[in-house]
Formats: sequence, C-alpha cells, structure tokens
Amino acid sequence: MPLIVDHEPKLPLIETICHFGDYQHAPRFNSTVIGALEHNKAARITKVTAHFGPQDPAYEQALLTHHQHAELHDYPVLDLQSKIIDDLWNKPAYLLSLVLDELRKPEGHRVEWLFWFDRDTVILNPCIPLHIFLPPRDDIHIVISNDWNGLNNGVFGLRVNEWSARLLSTTLGYRELRPDEELRFTEQSAMEKVLQDSRFKQGAAYYPQRWFNAYEAEEEKDYAVKGSDLLVHFAGVGDRLKKIADWIEKADSEPEVWSVDYRSTSLPQEIFEFWNQWSASS
Repeated sequence: MPLIVDHEPKLPLIETICHFGDYQHAPRFNSTVIGALEHNKAARITKVTAHFGPQDPAYEQALLTHHQHAELHDYPVLDLQSKIIDDLWNKPAYLLSLVLDELRKPEGHRVEWLFWFDRDTVILNPCIPLHIFLPPRDDIHIVISNDWNGLNNGVFGLRVNEWSARLLSTTLGYRELRPDEELRFTEQSAMEKVLQDSRFKQGAAYYPQRWFNAYEAEEEKDYAVKGSDLLVHFAGVGDRLKKIADWIEKADSEPEVWSVDYRSTSLPQEIFEFWNQWSASS
C-alpha cells in the first residue's frame, strides 16, 4: 500500500529558507518572465515514488529531502512500499493505478499532475516549485528528459488524463505485445518506444536534462548539476549510497549556494525561452 503524506503550507518557512521576501526589492527579477511561469501556479500536483527492495539510511535521507520539498510547497507525496508486479515495471503499473484512481473522481477534485522521482534522487534546492515546469499548452501531457542513453524517466511530470492512461497502459503491455524486442532498460525503454509512436509523440516535451534530472558530472557538461539546481540523480552510478550521503551533506552545509529563490536563478529565463522557441516552431 502507498504511504500518503499530506502537508500544510509552510509559507513563513519558505520565506526563511528561500528568502522569498527579497523579491520586492530585487530588480534582477524579470517580471515578464516570472509572470509567464505562474500560469500553473494553482495546479494540483502530487509527488510520486517507490521505496522498496534493499534499504539504506542514504535512501531514507534522499526521500526525506523530497518530503521537505513537498512540505514547503504543499505537495502530497505518494510512496509505493510494496511491489505490484516485477522489478522496474512497478513504475508504470503504479502510475497507471494512480491516474485511473484520479479519473474516477469528479474533474474538479482530481490531482492534475503527477511528478515521479526515483529514490536515488536528492533535492538540492527546495526553493524550486514544480509548477514552473508545467507546460503552458494543453496539448503537452508529459515533460521529461533524455540522457546519453536516450530517454531517462527517473524524473518526469505527467498530466492526469486519458492520454496518460493510454501511454502507461501501452508501456506496461509493451513486453507482452512485442516479446522479441530488446528492452535494454526495461520499462524505460518501453516508454521511450511508445513515446516515439505517432499516437503519443506530439504530447511529449523533452526538457534540458539539468532542469530537473541533473547528474553529477564535469561542470562543462550541459547535464551537470550546478549550484541552485533542483536535484541530482545518481542513475547507474557506482558507490551510489555514499554519493547520496555526500551530496545531502553538501547541500545542507552550503544553503547560500543551493537554497536559492528560483526567481534569481537562470531557470525562469531558460524555461521562458524554451517555450517561446517551441511556439515559434509549431
């Protein structure tokens, strides 16, 4: 059964940690850019993960960073703690069950977006709200990123609607319908193939990886995590548990570097330009 954690807004805490109160006195903020990112500010967002298998205090601490982030921004967190089916296929199975549960509710009572995060991700900047990543278009239903191997669905946002139910059910059934196809990264490879299908490809937006799925890497890499980024993801990394612990300590010991009001980072301008270019090319 999933663990459901609801949070009350913690506005004074947000102001203390993220210095939101500085907003009125900071001319460096571009009000046009910031305003363009507020289109989905009231969206109902739930964070989702799965947390079973071999346990370690490092994973528990990583999960805690997500709960702290959720607490600041008033997001519920759903944490699957027992397997539904085999291996990594629990991800699309769990998400599909959540989407279908929400679609059974009256429209005004549904969660609007689910944000999945793998358990080997660590929130570094809790001051970044998830609504700024939501698309300003009704025809985009998933925001996700690629790495050098192709799709990486360790972190992504998914709109709660029929399109997403079809995407997840097709992903979940892919290995049964095409048993001879190689799926190098199991359900992730299946999702990648499904998103390339003409029935789904127009509904996906592929963000720069660093925005919400950054890796530890050399600074010149465009996917390398840098100060004030949302999180770091240790996908396929050796000595993962030590790195998780080290990065949590790093963020905690340097709040002036990591806990930064998102409006004073480069992210708003980058998102603004991304969607302007998208509109110009569509």
